[in-house]
Amino acid sequence: MTTRYCPLGNSRSRWQARIGMLLLLLSPALQASQTMTVAWSHWPPFSHIDNRGELDGLDITLTRQILQQAGVTPRFRELPWARAVHLVEHDQLDVAMAALPLPARQKYARFSAPYRQSAYVLLSHNPIPGQQDRWEKLDTLPTLCHEKGLKIGKLRGTRPIHQMDECPALKIATEYNTDDRLIDLLLAHRLDGIIMEWQYAGYRLSQLGAKGVIRCQLLLHHQPVSLMFAKESISDEQLTRVNQAITALPKNHGQFSPPTCRLDADPQAADLLTRHQP
Repeated sequence: MTTRYCPLGNSRSRWQARIGMLLLLLSPALQASQTMTVAWSHWPPFSHIDNRGELDGLDITLTRQILQQAGVTPRFRELPWARAVHLVEHDQLDVAMAALPLPARQKYARFSAPYRQSAYVLLSHNPIPGQQDRWEKLDTLPTLCHEKGLKIGKLRGTRPIHQMDECPALKIATEYNTDDRLIDLLLAHRLDGIIMEWQYAGYRLSQLGAKGVIRCQLLLHHQPVSLMFAKESISDEQLTRVNQAITALPKNHGQFSPPTCRLDADPQAADLLTRHQP
């Protein structure tokens, strides 16, 4: 009997070609289901480059854990917050972290279950010695809300108080693209007050040696934040897995102490600070 000779190289080439074709057919689907681009910006202690030159922070750690548990590999891309929201809206970015599920955003994005809590405050500069403190007479929330002429700034796209429409002084706050810009303007006395997330404010002011010159006028709200997905980036099944991963998270990361503020717009704030997330 004659054995037909088949060169090993030809056999191997055929198998490699078949495997290559199979991977070529499967790779777009695998990439779509397993890799998502996640926006981040310098926002310690939530997202920042650590002293080893590596991306770190609470949001980075939690997002990695949540997505990996859901079978997704996150690929982080540095972007300003306002730009990230714009790209999610136009399906050019998969995920933005620490987002509020506002009605306007729900038209173009999908949201996970809340994965942590975030405290927003209204900060002012301490009064200048020898000058009248314009905040002193604003001793109730209605009085503050109806004070005219206050120059307030906030981060673009944020809505840190549910009663914003009922508080004209805060509703007309000028929007800026970065928290650092807000802090710079406040320290330069070019803004009377700024609305921002307390954990970042405390971190940045400590870095600048300016924490002692800033006062917290108002604890606005302590609210849950979620992962915001472009609608075309996540399926119902993937979102279910994401929410299951969030449910399994340890709860101690949600317990942040708020600052001591003159006024409190959220009577439930103290309870929300230690309440376990669903």
